[in-house]
Amino acid sequence: MSGTRNRTSKKIPALAAIALMTALTGSVLPPERAAAAPASQERPGSGRETKAPQNGTKPRREAAGSQVVPASGEAAELPSALPLRSGASASGNASSAASAFAKLAAANDVPRMWAYIDSRAEASSPAAVTVWLRRLEAVQTKRLIELDEQLSAENVQQALMKTDLFDSQDGSWLRSVRTGVPKADALLKEMAAQGYVLDTTEGYYFPKIDYERYRKYASQVSARYAAYLTIRADETRSELTKDAGLIVSWAELLERAERQSLYLHSYPNSPENEVVMRMYRQSLYVTLYGTDNVPLFDYGNQRIEPDAKKAYERQVRKGGQSPFARSLRGYMRVLADCGGKLTPAAEAYREAQDPWGEAWKE
Repeated sequence: MSGTRNRTSKKIPALAAIALMTALTGSVLPPERAAAAPASQERPGSGRETKAPQNGTKPRREAAGSQVVPASGEAAELPSALPLRSGASASGNASSAASAFAKLAAANDVPRMWAYIDSRAEASSPAAVTVWLRRLEAVQTKRLIELDEQLSAENVQQALMKTDLFDSQDGSWLRSVRTGVPKADALLKEMAAQGYVLDTTEGYYFPKIDYERYRKYASQVSARYAAYLTIRADETRSELTKDAGLIVSWAELLERAERQSLYLHSYPNSPENEVVMRMYRQSLYVTLYGTDNVPLFDYGNQRIEPDAKKAYERQVRKGGQSPFARSLRGYMRVLADCGGKLTPAAEAYREAQDPWGEAWKE
C-alpha cells in the first residue's frame, strides 16, 4: 500500500491487505485498453488450464492511474441506441456515439458516464455495453486511488470512526448517514452517488467500486464480462476476510472459490484474469488454511473444524472438473486418510497447492 498516507496505526493482516489491494486496484485492465478488449467474440477457453501470472499478487496501481484515451477501433463497437436522424448513416451515428462517450471517459466524468449507459444500454449490443462498462470501470478505478488517499486523512478517518456508518444487522453501508465533518461528508456523498461503497478493516475505512451496480447490466453484456461482474459483486457484498477472521460461511467461501476457478479455467485469455487470479489465490489459501482467527484446524487437537468439514464434503459431492474442485477433492481424500487431522501428509498436500505461486498445475 505504498503511497497511502496515515493509513492506520494497526498492522493489517496479510489476507486483509490482499483484499484491500484488490478493492483499490479494481479492474487490472488499463484504461487505454478498456475499450479495445474483445467483447463480441468471447467464448470459453479450450479447457486447457493456465499458469498463474508470476506477479498475480501485486496491485497494478500504474494501470489505475493511466490516462484514459479512446482505443483504436472503439467506434465500431459502440452502436448508438438513439434513433437515426433523417439522412444519417448507422456508421456515422455509431461513430458519434463512440466519440461522445470517449469524451466523457477522457474527462473522468463518472456521473455522466453512468447516465449515458443507463439511457442506452437496453437498446445497445452486448459488445457496446461491455465496452462502456469497461471504460467506466477504468475511470472509477483511477478515481478510487484518489478517494482512498482523501479518505486516509486523519480527520476524515476519525470522523468515520466516530459515526455508525454500517447496519447493525447485515453490516451494509448506510449511504445516507453523515459524520458532520464537511470533508468526510463530501466524500461519502460522492461515493454514494457515483458507484462506490465504503468498507472497513482493522479500523481503517476505504472505498470500493460498487459492482452490484454494474451487475444490473449482467444480461446486457458479454458472457465473460457478466461472469467477472458476478465475481466482483461477491466482494462488494462482503469481503472474504476481515480483522484476521473469515466473515463469510465456509460454504460461501467454497462457492466463491469455485466461481473464480471456473472463470479462470473457461476464459484463460480474459483481460480481467489478473484480478480474478488474485481473488482466487486468497480463496484457495483460506480453503486450505483458514485464517488466524478462524483456523481450519483446531489448534489443540489438530482436527478439521466440524462446520468446515460438512461444507467441504457437500462441495465435493457436487463434483466438477474445475481446478478448484480437483484440489478440494484431493485435499478431502488426504484428510479422510488422516482421520480428519492435520498430519504431515495433509500439510504437504496444501503446501503443494502453492496458492501464492501457481494456482494449479497442468
